[in-house]
Amino acid sequence: MEKPDIVIANLGYPRIGERLEGISALEAYRAGNIGERELEERLMAVRLARLLKQQEAGVDWIPVGDFALYDHVLDHSIAFGLVPERFAEAAARGPAALAFAMAEGAPGAAACRTKPWYGTPYQYIVPEPAAFTAPRLVRNPWAEAFREARAHLQALPVPVMIGPYTFAKLAEGLPPEEALERIAPVYAQALRGLHEAGAAWVQLEEPELARAVPPRHWPLIERTYRALHDAAPPLRLMLQLTFGLPDECARLLELPVAGIGLDFAADGGRALEAVAKHGFPAARVLGVGIVDGRSVWRSDLTAACALLENLRRLIPQVRLALQPSCSLLHAPVALGPGTPPRGLPRHALAFADEKLGELRVLRTALTEGRDAVKLDLTDSDVLQDMLRVLLPAAVPDGGVPVEHAWVQACGPACIRPAISGKPAALAAGRRHAAAGMASGTA
Repeated sequence: MEKPDIVIANLGYPRIGERLEGISALEAYRAGNIGERELEERLMAVRLARLLKQQEAGVDWIPVGDFALYDHVLDHSIAFGLVPERFAEAAARGPAALAFAMAEGAPGAAACRTKPWYGTPYQYIVPEPAAFTAPRLVRNPWAEAFREARAHLQALPVPVMIGPYTFAKLAEGLPPEEALERIAPVYAQALRGLHEAGAAWVQLEEPELARAVPPRHWPLIERTYRALHDAAPPLRLMLQLTFGLPDECARLLELPVAGIGLDFAADGGRALEAVAKHGFPAARVLGVGIVDGRSVWRSDLTAACALLENLRRLIPQVRLALQPSCSLLHAPVALGPGTPPRGLPRHALAFADEKLGELRVLRTALTEGRDAVKLDLTDSDVLQDMLRVLLPAAVPDGGVPVEHAWVQACGPACIRPAISGKPAALAAGRRHAAAGMASGTA
């Protein structure tokens, strides 16, 4: 039986810069040391460097449009014309002035609220319901990002947007049905612009569809996605469900999308069970979130291989996209020099760049067999056994920060999240679940 094509896809990449170049540019602008033009030049350099790094790492579908001047949710609000009137003066001064004013406030204009992004340390700028009176596409930053990337990449640039249902739910205080009805035509216009720019795929991140969706919302969700499909039929929509798995998997399969991405990394085996129960259309791409995008631990590669092999047996003709479980925005950029956490080997950790390397190993294991990556799997097994012995003793209560492990919190603000022993325990459980599926006992 002929093997399906397997690609490596990414859902997003840190935008702070490997040496915090992006953060330094934002801080310099905030301090008044540089203007908007120099800020954009410096951010462009960071943007292009991260694209080329992903291409060199072997990523086939490279996300574009995930880079944001301050915050990706805020970028959506500004692109859709959802700017409260109190920021009119800042808007007249330029895009950076507007973004900073909405995020941090300006004389006579209070800042917009912030809220954690789905259990991560990241804080997004909450869209204000009052601004939803007349949404319109002021600009199409995703088409701009696609054109910029296509000029520099050989790999496929894939624009990334927050899905319309999730964006409608982010505007607290406005009924999501009303917000979705208003914003759907603007999404359709943006997708037409992406098709005209030459995009083949677009990722729509919908963490809200990975939660319990009220039954009354499903008809509107289905109408919205039908309208998005009809706006640019050749453009293939990749629906990405992050931070969970819905109970309504059957309804997801009815949406007119070309692919669906699920979180297989830390869901206790529910995604694999859902595929076993509902199947998966052979004509669609399945995004397999096999590497945990929020964890800083190395993946259990043997467990991941077992899961992927089980998946291939269940749906042998389906094209797979191996990817992180969510955007790597929530991970540090790359392991650098410095002291490893007390009592732990340095190679126990994996940041964004290392996670992309893990995806490359897993694809090789699927396409060429485990023997082709025997050394990687052996090293992974030794590490997992070592961690089961060391943890949680090596990591005190409350976790321990890792030197140079910076993650963007919002705009110029960064944090060093403390690592804990929990992810290794989850990986051990996942290994047993994968082995059970292989033996038919799960």
